[in-house]
Amino acid sequence: MDCAISSGGLLIHTHKDWPCAICRPWHTTESRGFCICVKCAHRLIYAVEAGVEGSRALLADIVDAMVILEAHLLSRGSDVN
Repeated sequence: MDCAISSGGLLIHTHKDWPCAICRPWHTTESRGFCICVKCAHRLIYAVEAGVEGSRALLADIVDAMVILEAHLLSRGSDVN
């Protein structure tokens, strides 16, 4: 498992060839979920810390999915970055 889905439907993944709605939006398709890479998830967290209001709406979903993903990767001895 190199991805995790938050309770709100946000999928965060570590794959460089998977779609990301932020850094590779041309690869995304319309769906009920939202898919971002782990690097962009970290960037959104930094944006919230910097006070960017638009990013705050996703914070709960980002944290939810990142906790799941990081716990899994740490149990395998992998790095989330």
